[in-house]
Amino acid sequence: MFDFPDKPIFLTGFMATGKTKVGRILAARLQRAFVDTDDWVVNAAGKTIPEIFAQDGEAAFRQWEHRAIRKASQMGRVIVSLGGGAIAQPRNWDAIRNAGICLCLRASVHTIFERVRRKRDKRPLLTGLDDEGLKKKIEKMLLDREPFYACADAFVTSTDDRTPEDTAAMALRALQRVFASADEMNCAD
Repeated sequence: MFDFPDKPIFLTGFMATGKTKVGRILAARLQRAFVDTDDWVVNAAGKTIPEIFAQDGEAAFRQWEHRAIRKASQMGRVIVSLGGGAIAQPRNWDAIRNAGICLCLRASVHTIFERVRRKRDKRPLLTGLDDEGLKKKIEKMLLDREPFYACADAFVTSTDDRTPEDTAAMALRALQRVFASADEMNCAD
């Protein structure tokens, strides 16, 4: 097996692209701890994410999220699942870039829509939307966030006809290429 450096591997991507499922599989395969920053936020705040948004606002949530990312960035051998909007915050990117490698999981609007439509009320940014509104919101948010996602070091597409295990295998290969090319660049110095 490829010997990955002792750096955190951050998983970014839009909601419902598989960051948590794929992240847990990667963590098991690489014998690393798994961290979900949304779980850390919930535990630290003592509230669910919808409660934080409703009671304290998105700015408060983003502050909790940044603290979780900073903490995770200091952990070394860990797989970190980020919230879908975490990368849109420059201070989060700074912490990620300084600490490790970032893999972006992508999915089509249709795939995301199908995965979130039955649980949209658990997603604060999608609450109260009908199906048409939900699709439009997903499209707009993806468009707005794409420049941030594009800064990742590697990319894998999650589809409905691919299992999380298959997506994790693709992610491992993508990460191997990133780490191998980084090693080659270091040798060229």
